[in-house]
Amino acid sequence: MGRWAVVVQETEGMGDNRLWGAEVLAEVEGGREEALAELRRIVPAYSPKHPFNARRRRLLRDGDRYLLIVQGSMRDYHCVFTVWELLWDSERPEVQRERLADGADEAGPAG
Repeated sequence: MGRWAVVVQETEGMGDNRLWGAEVLAEVEGGREEALAELRRIVPAYSPKHPFNARRRRLLRDGDRYLLIVQGSMRDYHCVFTVWELLWDSERPEVQRERLADGADEAGPAG
């Protein structure tokens, strides 16, 4: 049994201070299919931080990835949603022990 993270990467900030950031929206314990089901549940209702007044929303899918493009009054913003296997969490080292027991990379996280 694995641990999975449902992740959104999206445009944060406004104007010239825009950045590309990532956030874990949910963690799922179980199989990848269960994590994908959670992804499919979250994506349609997700409300990105920007723009404040959306004029148009377009949701696209490529396999197990989703792209949400939101048209604002002056600029477009976008979000990418994916499922990632959780291999290491410094605040929850038991995740690493479980992965090691399953034969994952014994070197641990990079850096």
